[in-house]
Amino acid sequence: MDQTTPVSSNAPTTNVVVDATDDVVLPFAIEGMSVRGRLARTGPVISDILGRHDYPPAVSRLVAETLLLASMLGTALKLEGRFTVQTSSDGPVDLLVADMTKDGGLRGYAHFDADAVAALSTETPTLEQLTGKGSMALTIDQGPGRNSYQGVVPLEGDSIAACGEDYFRRSEQLPTLIKLVVAQSFERDASGTADGGWRAGGIMIQQMPEDGGFVRDLDPGDAPDGSVAAEDAAEDENWNRAKILMETVEDHELVDPALASEQLLYRLYHEDGVRAFPPHPLSFSCRCSQDYIKGVLEGFGSEEMADMHTDDGRIEVRCEFCSSTYNFDPEEFKGS
Repeated sequence: MDQTTPVSSNAPTTNVVVDATDDVVLPFAIEGMSVRGRLARTGPVISDILGRHDYPPAVSRLVAETLLLASMLGTALKLEGRFTVQTSSDGPVDLLVADMTKDGGLRGYAHFDADAVAALSTETPTLEQLTGKGSMALTIDQGPGRNSYQGVVPLEGDSIAACGEDYFRRSEQLPTLIKLVVAQSFERDASGTADGGWRAGGIMIQQMPEDGGFVRDLDPGDAPDGSVAAEDAAEDENWNRAKILMETVEDHELVDPALASEQLLYRLYHEDGVRAFPPHPLSFSCRCSQDYIKGVLEGFGSEEMADMHTDDGRIEVRCEFCSSTYNFDPEEFKGS
């Protein structure tokens, strides 16, 4: 059975649009080009994740961008396991973590110096102002007994999206264009109270040589020095066209819950033809539990656990991903 769908101009009703647009990653391919992409749209899930923390807006945006990147890249996983995007740096936000399981379970958090973030002179600080110098690691963990794969790139450029593009340029040698948008929602309920939720959207395209694209190291034969083979030129023209069209996407289009993903793809690439593949649903999922945390604590020494004691003498641990708190009686670890 055909698992792809040509995107048409037929606009679904508003009720269908909201359900189909939120919390999914939609893979797509541009017909007649060696270009594939992913379109991610999320509202309730990103609000759930960020709502578990009391982050400043600038930090929330950074976490959301990292989660978007993880969701678009993580949906490409072919094996059981987990895909993680993690930054480590020397700035006010010295750690960002976002990971995704094969079934679309997302979680993420940031470690930061609140005073240093508050001292920044602008409400919209740059990536460098927030993170300083450091690196971004992209890791595929295939589970126990199987090899993990990791790629690391400098934390450079003006955005998390630029770092993602740099990874593919350095590691995979795939021309890639990524756009990530995060917006805070202030929709009001019947009582007039603003919900303060978040919306996030991202789109990426890649030129895929294995789908009939160019190969740069072919012998040019008798072609004059500096010339480009006709096939290469055609591929470059297609890629440039795909990039130019993607760059017309406006920020509000990526976060508008009333604009279906299929409608947006049709607007961008209807002249060439665009085919959508089955969407990948996203959800919030944290793997912490009382038993898991207890197992971790059993590997700690008594001196290390002493720092976790509360005023009433119990051991308290908070999950950085979901902010759940776990309490234990120190007697449970006697002799461990």
